[in-house]
Amino acid sequence: MSFESKAVSLEWNQNNLVIRRGDSVLLIESDKVTQLRTLKEAAEFEDFFRNQALVNREARRVFQSWERKDRELLSKLQTEMHS
Repeated sequence: MSFESKAVSLEWNQNNLVIRRGDSVLLIESDKVTQLRTLKEAAEFEDFFRNQALVNREARRVFQSWERKDRELLSKLQTEMHS
């Protein structure tokens, strides 16, 4: 199954995860991706993603706006990381 979202598109670039919507782009660096892949519990994944992988308040704000358009976005990202 491939990643599907009406809110964003994903791109893998040298183990970095690029999440994009229009002109807005979030980059999850490869070391964060590696750590996220080890987190099996949804709560652990969410905590690390929000507080470590999204490196600043602006990135968190952008991601939250995307989540309003796709309520399942974080769980879809977790599935993508573990596929």
